[in-house]
Order: sequence, then structure tokens, then C-alpha cells
Amino acid sequence: MEKSRCFVDTSALIALNNVNDQYHTKARDIASKLTNIEFIISDAIINETYNILRYRIGYHRASFFLKTVLAGPPFIIADIDVLIRKTASQILEQYSDQKISYCDAISVSLMKEQKIQKIFAFDHHFEVMGVELYL
Repeated sequence: MEKSRCFVDTSALIALNNVNDQYHTKARDIASKLTNIEFIISDAIINETYNILRYRIGYHRASFFLKTVLAGPPFIIADIDVLIRKTASQILEQYSDQKISYCDAISVSLMKEQKIQKIFAFDHHFEVMGVELYL
């Protein structure tokens, strides 16, 4: 049986790794329900998450996060190619009236390419871009 796939945003990864995050409890609850799933992330998500954890919590938490996602399944790191970047650029242009980050546009572009319908995130901009959040 093929595993389901879920894209994971920085906001969820930060919430899971920071007990002081406003979404920590909710993130742990959602994560506990996501079983037998491949978690799709990108280098952009890894970069953003590592940096936030490093500066807000410290090296050890950031290092733990990095080792966990680089260890492989259930984390799968999606490749960002030229087409993904172009699609992300188009998404940013389409939603130029919103404060959408390049990282989030990359994520939506990857989700479209891989036909992933839902994202584990706490960022309302994904809903603006037509992506369903795990709640």
C-alpha cells in the first residue's frame, strides 16, 4: 500500500520543536494523527526552520531538527528545479497583494507538481493560495 504524503511547512516544524510556540500543543496533536505518512519538505523549509530554531532556541535544538530530517523517511526532501522556481515566481505575482514568502510559493509549487492536497502548517497564506491545512 502506498503511503499518503503530507507537505510540512516551517510553521509546523517550529511549533513541534518549540514548547513555547503558541501552536505547540495543536501541532503535537495533529502530528500524532498523521501516521503512515511521508512528510515532504524542501531545502527552503529546512533552511528556514534551522535558522529560526538556531536563533530562537539554540544550536542543539536546531541540530536535532536537521539530523532528524536528513535521516530520511518519513521525511522526503523534494528537489527544487527551474520549473518549480518559475511556478513559484508566478504564484508570487498572482498573489502580489498578499505577503507571501518565496519559501511558501516554492512549497505550493512543489505541492502542485507532486499532487499533494494538504499541508501541515499554521500559516493562513496557504489557504489564500487554495491549499487545505491539516487541522
